[in-house]
Amino acid sequence: MITARPERWDRVVDVVVMGSGAAGLSAATTAHDAGAEVLVLEKAPMIGGTAGVSGGIIWAPLNRQAAEAGIADSREEALEYVRRLTLGREPDPALVEVFVDRAHEALEYLEDNTPLKLTLSRPFTDYYANLPGGKPQGGRSLECEPFDARNELGEWAAKVRTSPHLAPLTMAEGAQVLLGGELPAGLVEEREAADIRVLGPGLVAALFKGLLDRGVPVETETPVDELVVVDGQVIGVRTRGGSPELIGARRGVVLACGGFEWNPAMVRAFIGEEIVPMSPPHNEGDGHRMAMEAGAELGNMTSFWGQPAILDPDVEFEGKPMIQMGGSRAFPGIIVVNRNGRRFVNEAASYQDFPKVVGAFDPVAVEHPNEDHWMVFDQSVKDAATILPSLPPGSPAPDWIARGDTLRELAANAGIDPDGLEEAVARWNAAVDAGDDPDFARGTLWYEAYMTGGPDKAACLAKVQSGPYYAVKMVHGALGTNGGSRIDGDGRVLRMRGGVIGGLYAAGNTTANVLGSSYPGGGATLGPALTFGYLAGRHAGGQAPRAIGETAAEHAGV
Repeated sequence: MITARPERWDRVVDVVVMGSGAAGLSAATTAHDAGAEVLVLEKAPMIGGTAGVSGGIIWAPLNRQAAEAGIADSREEALEYVRRLTLGREPDPALVEVFVDRAHEALEYLEDNTPLKLTLSRPFTDYYANLPGGKPQGGRSLECEPFDARNELGEWAAKVRTSPHLAPLTMAEGAQVLLGGELPAGLVEEREAADIRVLGPGLVAALFKGLLDRGVPVETETPVDELVVVDGQVIGVRTRGGSPELIGARRGVVLACGGFEWNPAMVRAFIGEEIVPMSPPHNEGDGHRMAMEAGAELGNMTSFWGQPAILDPDVEFEGKPMIQMGGSRAFPGIIVVNRNGRRFVNEAASYQDFPKVVGAFDPVAVEHPNEDHWMVFDQSVKDAATILPSLPPGSPAPDWIARGDTLRELAANAGIDPDGLEEAVARWNAAVDAGDDPDFARGTLWYEAYMTGGPDKAACLAKVQSGPYYAVKMVHGALGTNGGSRIDGDGRVLRMRGGVIGGLYAAGNTTANVLGSSYPGGGATLGPALTFGYLAGRHAGGQAPRAIGETAAEHAGV
């Protein structure tokens, strides 16, 4: 942290936004529209951050699309639902109300003032819709309409991220396929050829086009190294790299530079267990470090956005083995066991809830038995399920997937306790015969069938009984961390000793997420990110410019 006012700045703008994900793009948009000169600095070579590789769903109660579709919602219902899920552990109960009250406003503003167009993601009901305030008919999850990146962005299209995890289908279209429907022939190929973006890539592309239309500069490969903090006020930043610069900010700096999942030291210090990042490899906690140096109060630092995942060594992304989403764990006939061969969770629990059990401690054995865990299934599942995009039904299993003609042989090849595995499979098969899972209530969670009106035990339970058998090692995936600076309702960073840090704002995964570690429905990351980016940018852009000194050019009389 730089604490002395620079003799002169290399550049001066009104608002500096660090990060070009959903939160940063939202903040830059509203800061500009409030009358500020804005500069967006992105550390990575690509624009979009974590949002750019995401599913792009946005969870926002009281949105106008639901109202137009005749889906009733109310402030009271939304608050009741969120509070039931946070269990009182959210960083700031008051911010839950701010989110519920302002999320729909933020989205309406972005739709009305940028190329972004949103529609209800019809398959997405609330993930716990059976709880008080939940919406079993859906209506709170939105997604962007397809966006023509090639024609709208031109040469910039190549600089905006696409997703390695998901095909270019909307969530509604993907759900249609999952539920046995068909799409127009060649739709995926046509979109890829024409560069039509959907999901997170579409969301980012549309918001970025809004910045291009405004003439807001976005500079990639420009990491920020330090905040300039003088007399407790943030007045600028210093970049690092080939040509370091001191950039003054007359109205404020917005930290929207993602989480810290790619920083092993921070993960060890705050999360306390190993996680495998699934985001772009640039979220190293830069914003967290700078905020801490400036005296920020932190919250939610032990939490992350989980995703049960599989490491596929045969597929690479950005030069590294590909981490694939492990949604197939919920397929009937697949169970998940730990190194002792025991089940430890409802396999079909939500991707945010499943990882919470992985780090459980056994005080008797004095170990974390679930750190190593596998999906176990038989040949009938192998013939019917898409375990990975690279492993469709009927394709041969690669060598890295353990196989055995018997359960004991499988256990030996995978590194699982054979007695435990045989016992677990026998108990599971007996539960299937009885039509009830007494251990983990498979077939009873709303999330298990949130697209089809709720769970059905008969549809969720199937035996593991016909060899050969397979075991796919899973990893503790993380879409991002969700702890960081605590903020107020305007996105201002709170000071640990009370009050706010003047001139410093934050949004997205750089903040203590308003929902804590809960995940009420599809888009529970992007809803708060867009909302508090909108609020932070609007407040920062509306401030009176501060006298912070002159630029080098001004000093020279240019």
